[in-house]
Amino acid sequence: MSRSNIRSNSSRPFYRVKVVNGMCSTTSIDEIENIHLLNVLNWSPFEDSNINKSSTTIKDDNDSKLKNSYNAVQLSIELQKKMLNLKSLFVDSSGHLVNYSQLRSSSVYNDLCDMAKYLTTINLDNVTENERKTFFINLYNVLTIHGIASLSDLPKSTFDLNQFWKTTAYKIGPHIYSLDDIEHGILRGNKPHSNCTQRHFTYNDPRTRYCMRRCDPRIHFALNCGARSCPIISIYSSTNLEKALNMSTTSYCNAEIDIIPQNAEIHLSKIFLWYKTDFGRTESEVLRWIANYIDEPKQSLLKTVLEQHGTKDGIQISYKIYDWMLNNHDGLISSTTNVNLCQ
Repeated sequence: MSRSNIRSNSSRPFYRVKVVNGMCSTTSIDEIENIHLLNVLNWSPFEDSNINKSSTTIKDDNDSKLKNSYNAVQLSIELQKKMLNLKSLFVDSSGHLVNYSQLRSSSVYNDLCDMAKYLTTINLDNVTENERKTFFINLYNVLTIHGIASLSDLPKSTFDLNQFWKTTAYKIGPHIYSLDDIEHGILRGNKPHSNCTQRHFTYNDPRTRYCMRRCDPRIHFALNCGARSCPIISIYSSTNLEKALNMSTTSYCNAEIDIIPQNAEIHLSKIFLWYKTDFGRTESEVLRWIANYIDEPKQSLLKTVLEQHGTKDGIQISYKIYDWMLNNHDGLISSTTNVNLCQ
């Protein structure tokens, strides 16, 4: 796709929008440094914003009750329901793989696109941090799936998605958020990207008011970016978020951490390399953080290695190859897939 085109070649057109600090801009790219071209999936600067001018409502799948679209918390709950339906039909039993082709041709995808439009109507000002964290975790995973499913040609690897996380975006209320904005700006508390030294949002960015007050490292095990080595796709509720994040973190760490005590060797996911400072200032601090989220016998093995070698820098840490192949699945999805909210 030509980077100068305003429309994409996706199955449902989205629009390339010039954005400065989360706001649509008419400024020339040459006139300002902090300008980005984003692919906004749920909004176009050319369309009439009638959805913002009327008392728009959302119909629940199970009954005819109408819900006020301006209620961010209620919309978050509706989003969870859509995700549960999507997961039951198009995500395999492992929770990792998505049948994007079947999804794109389904009514579930159309419902997802329609739901996304309501995001432009919500106000996040009166939403608690816990509810906001839940909302943005779920939204990150939905936006990833939506962005990939909208492509007419699925790549083999997420590396083939040119600046996908930087440019794939939703308009939420008055502001536009890319996947990177959600992860690094909002959920990580406006920390720098792993390959950058500057904070993600500038000091005058209005979206900073919605950032988490601190970075919760567990969010790394709740976000799925479309690669096969990513954590499983789960759906989160604000009523059990703490328990759910602990479960997701423990599940990932148990699967991705290997300990060879006799050689003081530890093999970690590269998540702990890219975002090391989210987990601790030193490798020993990172490993002590991990020890809280692995089950026996690995927990005892790790603690023993730390006690014997941690203060002498004698631990040999290596990082596993991260599989960036797209988490695409062409087969039929079993109807018995577990689709409960992450408990």
